[in-house]
Amino acid sequence: MKKSNVAIAVVVGIGVLWTGGAWFTGKKAEQRIDEVVAQLNEQLTQHYPEAGLVVTRQGYERHIFSSTTQFIVKSRLPADDENALLAPGDQLVFNEKISHGPLPLAQLKHFTLIPSLASIHSELANTPTVKSLFDFTKGKTPFSAETRIGYGHATSSAIQIQPIQYNAEDSSLSSDAINIALKTSPDNSAITLNIDSGKVSLNFKNEADVDTEMTLNGLTLRSDSHLSKEGLRVGTQQIDAKNFLYALNHKPAVQLTGIQGHSDLDSAKNLVNGSLNYQIDKIEWQQLPLGSANLKLSLHDFSASGMKTFYDNYNQAVQKNMANISHVTNQDELQAMQNEVNAAVLQNIPALLADAPQFSVDNLTLKNEKGESQFSLKADFNDPTKAQGNGQGLSGIVDSYLKQLNASLTINKPMATQLLSVIAQSEGVPVEQAGQFAAQQVQSLSALGEMYHLTTQNPESIQSALHYASGQVTVNQDKMTLEQFIEQYLTSSNSEQ
Repeated sequence: MKKSNVAIAVVVGIGVLWTGGAWFTGKKAEQRIDEVVAQLNEQLTQHYPEAGLVVTRQGYERHIFSSTTQFIVKSRLPADDENALLAPGDQLVFNEKISHGPLPLAQLKHFTLIPSLASIHSELANTPTVKSLFDFTKGKTPFSAETRIGYGHATSSAIQIQPIQYNAEDSSLSSDAINIALKTSPDNSAITLNIDSGKVSLNFKNEADVDTEMTLNGLTLRSDSHLSKEGLRVGTQQIDAKNFLYALNHKPAVQLTGIQGHSDLDSAKNLVNGSLNYQIDKIEWQQLPLGSANLKLSLHDFSASGMKTFYDNYNQAVQKNMANISHVTNQDELQAMQNEVNAAVLQNIPALLADAPQFSVDNLTLKNEKGESQFSLKADFNDPTKAQGNGQGLSGIVDSYLKQLNASLTINKPMATQLLSVIAQSEGVPVEQAGQFAAQQVQSLSALGEMYHLTTQNPESIQSALHYASGQVTVNQDKMTLEQFIEQYLTSSNSEQ
């Protein structure tokens, strides 16, 4: 009997603790949500000022184990502003159901036993503004999310975008479900993002009134990033797609298979180092095989604070122009906006090149069944604010930015012949004639390169090498000043055009 009474007392005691804890964390969750809304508005203003959107919280009904509230997204721009994404009176409404901690009931349904401040179910409400979206998803909410907020204010979200089917007279859009997993640190400095989507297909008539199809299948993204001490986002990112199709008149024009991209950037002692790799396993043009492609880029000793300054100033110039682009009335104004962005780039190059970094195209390759062609480049920069070049004129200006440059190109003749033959076949030339035409083109290219001392050759390949340092250019074995190089190769080619 005593044991039974003790057991009952323990159960009741746990119930009291649970109820009290849930009520307490319900209050804390409300405070945290207001913080999230404030941060979201700050980020919208900072990164997307031209959008003119503002988020508010409407109502908060707090119960013992759960609470409900709504997020309202409206436009803060004047009614006559063409940049406004939402018209006056239009709004996006997100319904939020909050399960209180320490063990939110919503988590228990998914067998998640991690103590948490709250678990939030979010979904887009069916309002007049987004009624058409609900039509595309057959009445289901297009967007929903399950978010867990830890006691340290870190968050973990599982987001789902429903399949979409849209049909109009001359266009259509269809997509499979998209699943997004997002984790953030309390201050949003560390972000882990995973995206998985199936097939997305867009059909429309292009400017020539030709039926056009663009289809992307099996897109995935894996990103793990954090902010460096300088405020620059670094980390790793992997993006893949099974295939991409671009078709005209229901016939494949371009097909890409096995698309991969990987980046890895790190910052230590205010220096950024990293690499970027891109690969396409199979490229087809007009249903004919062109081969595969690979590109690898490297960055060494870039100033993290300099890159942050360059990015911020460039982004500020772009955002300023985007906010005013709807008021552009002629080509001259559009060109003036582009000139402003270009000026921002040029003015901030010294910041980007602080600490004399290196940039290289480690390998750019095109490969088919006949062989492989390669290109590589490496640029060693000077810090323009510290460079003490002795050169005069153009070479003096270049030397203040560039220490040395090395580039090499190897064109495999059988590979190039096969490539040009396929391109000719895609234009309707018979296979045998296309092969003969391609061989003549490669032979002419080789002879022309040798005549202008741009290339050398052997039975298997056409080669070219370029080196620059201290105002001197070496093309293969020919040495000349930078001015002579420009006059001999660039000026003459421009005048011929």
